[in-house]
Amino acid sequence: MIHKLNDWFFSLVDRYMDIHYGERKQALLEDHPETLVEIGAAYGANFRYLRPGTKVIAIEPKSSFNALLKRRAKRFGIEVEIHNYGAENMNIESESVEMVIGSLVLCTVKTPVKVLFEIKRILKKEGKYVFIEHVKADRHSWVCKVQHFVKKPWKWFFDGCHVTRQTGRIIHNSLFSSVELEEFESKTIFVPIIPHVCGVAVK
Repeated sequence: MIHKLNDWFFSLVDRYMDIHYGERKQALLEDHPETLVEIGAAYGANFRYLRPGTKVIAIEPKSSFNALLKRRAKRFGIEVEIHNYGAENMNIESESVEMVIGSLVLCTVKTPVKVLFEIKRILKKEGKYVFIEHVKADRHSWVCKVQHFVKKPWKWFFDGCHVTRQTGRIIHNSLFSSVELEEFESKTIFVPIIPHVCGVAVK
């Protein structure tokens, strides 16, 4: 019964996320390799955008997601290998993977710079880091004022999420050989996470 309730709840979440991010995710992941690493895999929101038969090395610190990850992997024909630890220290060989993906992850990690360092470490030369993240709004905007007003309760309620983190700038400054970054606004009712960036960083 619990499994069915979990699946029902996350299917609703998944539909909502697909409405807001689906087209961009499909475009970003169109040429993904047969094996990739996903940081902050959570319930497997990105599995639907991967080709059946893809192997995903899922980095997810919360083991409570394991059963759901496995069920969703089976549903979408994904082979999943789950690692229950944070992305700051990944037990993955250096220069061994072609792609790392992450969506709405760097807002919650304690040290995004360290996570990005790890991503670069495990990527092969010219490997890609594909991302979608919400970011701090322009400091003159009304959204920025809202972000600063709610940042403390938001962080507590949403598992450490930083709504004023300048994630796009952090990625740009992480010494990838190139970063293609698009800024966009999500049409969400959750005002603090309206501004977003997405793109591809190449090692």
